[in-house]
Amino acid sequence: MLGVILTMVSLIIGTLLLTKGSDWMTDSLVPVAERLGTTYIAVASILVSVMLSIPEVFVAIYAFFMGHPGISLGVIIGSIICNIGLMTGLSAMIKPLSVDGRVVIRDGVFALIISLIVFVFGFDLSYDRKEGLTLLLLFIPYILNVWFFEKWTTKKARKEELKEIKEELNVIGLAGFELKPGMVVFVIGSVSLLFGSYLFSDSLIDIARLTGLSEVLIGLTIGAIGPSIPNIVSAVRGTVKNYTKIAITETFGSDIFTLLVSLGLLAVIMPFTIDSKWLYFDIPIMLFMTFLMMFFIFKGHIKKEKAILRHEGAALVIFYIIFIILNVLYFS
Repeated sequence: MLGVILTMVSLIIGTLLLTKGSDWMTDSLVPVAERLGTTYIAVASILVSVMLSIPEVFVAIYAFFMGHPGISLGVIIGSIICNIGLMTGLSAMIKPLSVDGRVVIRDGVFALIISLIVFVFGFDLSYDRKEGLTLLLLFIPYILNVWFFEKWTTKKARKEELKEIKEELNVIGLAGFELKPGMVVFVIGSVSLLFGSYLFSDSLIDIARLTGLSEVLIGLTIGAIGPSIPNIVSAVRGTVKNYTKIAITETFGSDIFTLLVSLGLLAVIMPFTIDSKWLYFDIPIMLFMTFLMMFFIFKGHIKKEKAILRHEGAALVIFYIIFIILNVLYFS
């Protein structure tokens, strides 16, 4: 019993350090975004995507190095589905969401293509170094894509996007223990994030050992939701404050970086095999949720209404809940 209590305490502390470490690091980007101004919006956009995904990347890599690939892959795939189901879905249930058409083409279509590539790479139930390297290298055309889209936009559109980036940075993370942005805070955030990922990942491993639950199930549920908490909270908080574009842009940016960098790095470091369930259920669900989100957005543009309406957000949440229930039933 004492072991369970200590594990839960470690999990909570690890989650707090993960969320606040990411928050402090992201806060330090506010003055960076201001200095970049409208000339380097592509850099600011990519930095936001990177910072949003770092908790998942750290947890996944640590669990992988500790010899628990089930937890690691569960965190990666689970966080993508969690972002769509909870971050976007819950936000849309509060207020219908909006998004710029160029963001949909720039990030949304790319996210859908990446999900499809991950699915195709998994056909042989393994991810080798070549496939991992391909995923990592695909981040380059994404960067170029963001860069060229910036060059094609007007000065007015760039100012609007810079404003959105600042708004996004200001609401990301959990409230409390705020520190003045700067290099010192960035370092404190980095250390907190590293230590938090260690505690959080170690706790997931202990939970699997103490409870006998599947590592995959733990990764898909606790492992995926924990690092995503600051993103979910900030998206919901931003939506309440009428920043209705944040949830979708956060989801696209985080999903792209998590898939390309996390999964790519793992495969390059140590090629691994996957259970057939990943190919026939979990990864197809990730692909389906991405497609469904894109369908709602395109439908909104065609009908000239909000990108994702309340009932569509509810559908995303329901599909996420069904996904979790089916996994619990499968592993029970």
